Amino acid sequence: MDAGLSAVLAAIVAALGGIIIAIMQIKSFRKENSADHAIVQKRLDTVIDMVARTSAKMTNHLEWHVDKEKK
Repeated sequence: MDAGLSAVLAAIVAALGGIIIAIMQIKSFRKENSADHAIVQKRLDTVIDMVARTSAKMTNHLEWHVDKEKK
């Protein structure tokens, strides 16, 4: 086997190996990404609940002021 053919075969093997590794990493990134999104969604739900409770408190407080002025 001459040196040129050896270099071509080595390049083909390296390219195929790189593609296989890239595919494997993409699959693991997708799993990580899904897990990360689940964590963020849970935290956002907590923030939304906190904002809703604060909004209800503010509404009640403002209504108290309105009722106080009417009396």
